Amino acid sequence: MRSDLRLLLVLAVATCGIGCADAPDASEAPFDEAVQSFGREHSCPADRLQVKHALVRLPDLVVPKQPPAEVAADAGRLAVWNQTVNEELASYDRLTTIDVAGCGVQTTYFCWYGHILHRAHECIPMDLDVSHPEFVTLPLKPSAGQQVRQRLGLPPAPPSPRHSERAQPSEPRPSTAEIQATVRATFRARGGDA
Repeated sequence: MRSDLRLLLVLAVATCGIGCADAPDASEAPFDEAVQSFGREHSCPADRLQVKHALVRLPDLVVPKQPPAEVAADAGRLAVWNQTVNEELASYDRLTTIDVAGCGVQTTYFCWYGHILHRAHECIPMDLDVSHPEFVTLPLKPSAGQQVRQRLGLPPAPPSPRHSERAQPSEPRPSTAEIQATVRATFRARGGDA
């Protein structure tokens, strides 16, 4: 049995030595994916890109979930509910924001690793200027965009228009009959028949 264990250990070391030597640095994979995705989407050469990145804590950005009343009233169910919510947030514990700008366009990506052993990762573009941003299925706090901008060293978002400055309702459009009446009156005023 000992020889089987030694053989297994030798095979594992040899396999990793052969198969793992050329593996890219997993910490750079999300960064590279965000930059390449931006370059392809906006047809922007790599030498024109400016990239910033920062680690963020998702629990600082999301709106805290509230349990349903019937779950909150039962201590056992509440414990399970809290554990589920914490596990969901923990799955994004290595969340990185990557801001890529170039060719007159700017995009911020949220990138994270899936399973720590497999180093699977994913990156999605995020619009930090929408009024109710969402990350995957988690609603973000209204201040999330500003927090991410600060972490990335970006300028604050332009202020949103005040309620009174927003587009005012337009005047009601005249009906066809009203337009025809105006045209006739103008025509008569100039001395023509209508």
